[in-house]
Amino acid sequence: MDGTVRVLVVDADAGVRRLAADALRGRAMPLPGGGDAVLEVEEAASSCRCCARIAAFAPDILILDNELTCAAGADLMAQAREGRSELAVIMTEAAPSYACAVDVARRGAVDFLPKPFPPEVLRGAVAHALRFLEDTRRERLHALEKRRIRFEFVSVLAHELKAPLAAAESALQILDAKTLGEALPPYAPLVARALVRLEAARRLVGGLLDLTRVESGERPRSLEFLDLAQSARTVLEEEAPAARARAVTLSLAAPDRLMVRADRWEIECILQNLLSNAVKYNRDGGAAALRLWQDGEHVFVEARDTGIGMTPAEIAGLFREFGRVRKRETEHIPGTGLGLALVRKLAALYDGGVEVESAPGEGSVFTVRLRRCRGAGLED
Repeated sequence: MDGTVRVLVVDADAGVRRLAADALRGRAMPLPGGGDAVLEVEEAASSCRCCARIAAFAPDILILDNELTCAAGADLMAQAREGRSELAVIMTEAAPSYACAVDVARRGAVDFLPKPFPPEVLRGAVAHALRFLEDTRRERLHALEKRRIRFEFVSVLAHELKAPLAAAESALQILDAKTLGEALPPYAPLVARALVRLEAARRLVGGLLDLTRVESGERPRSLEFLDLAQSARTVLEEEAPAARARAVTLSLAAPDRLMVRADRWEIECILQNLLSNAVKYNRDGGAAALRLWQDGEHVFVEARDTGIGMTPAEIAGLFREFGRVRKRETEHIPGTGLGLALVRKLAALYDGGVEVESAPGEGSVFTVRLRRCRGAGLED
């Protein structure tokens, strides 16, 4: 909202119009977000004049008589607010009733004043209208930002899905047309390539569903007392084949037993994403280590690797959806770009967070902090 607020007073009674205009015109009113606004006031005596002035003057606040002879004020309010959510309407009436006040409030009036009203009461209603306008503006900006983020998200998702699906489609078209002849062996590499790309698309869809369920709260949680150290040992065993394929040494430093109250899927998802990245973004013959420890009410999970590392700029975009590090060293590394975004959202469910330390060529350290337990009953 700029430094001027436009006010239109609509009333068949010239005395009421003059009183309202004199109480408001040129007055500086404090804005909810800070600073002052000067009130610019115009008047209209009928509904026809009102409609014309609304179109030409574009008021921010409409002070409207509910007893105009040519139209009901409540009906006129509905017409005036069509397509203009950022219009605050203050209704006035000489013979008010409770039912009328409820009706105009239901239709969207921000205030209802019995006539005659003292100047200070009118200015109080205008201050209320200014708060309404500020809240409406913030909600509109928030809605626009949400739509922009969702559009960007869907655009990136479509782009990420396009490549694997196009590769699989191309391979299948060659098979269908028998371009390489009738014998099956020449088609084996194409089939293998198509399966790899379709698996990538499947992982992407699965990761997106996991992220969406966590964000929306639709995924049912099952909290139990579980051993974080045992969960880490399980994840290390599952990641061992991928580590052996690249000669990456895996290790775990943890207490024999570290109890937490948590959802098993959420904990294993955090551990799996951290360790999988530590292997994938490592160098051949490198090392990936998990470390667990407790400090007061929190437990910590650290994943350290000897891989390619990241710059501060690359770290800044790491936890956004599809926030993968894209450079020459990572172009052949499979991934959805959703894993770390999911880790951060899951950590937040435990009043925690994720921190990263990294440098190009020197590896990375990811540290996740989680609250051990809400409530009593956790055994050490």
